[in-house]
Amino acid sequence: MIRKPNEIRAFIPGTVRTVFVKVGDKVKKGDRLLVLDAMKMDNELSALVDGTVKNVFVKTGQNVVKNELLVLL
Repeated sequence: MIRKPNEIRAFIPGTVRTVFVKVGDKVKKGDRLLVLDAMKMDNELSALVDGTVKNVFVKTGQNVVKNELLVLL
């Protein structure tokens, strides 16, 4: 799978604990987007590039699988 910097995907199966962004938010590289709880650890996922949030595909409490698209910038 080719990774695109504007696609934030789950690197491991887990549960979305917190979503910090919504559609239309402007983010800079390094801004936190969401927290994914996986293997009893909270993993903060951040923006890889500057951009605007085009879509948020998950909500708090949702279980996700590996490589699932979470946020699109």
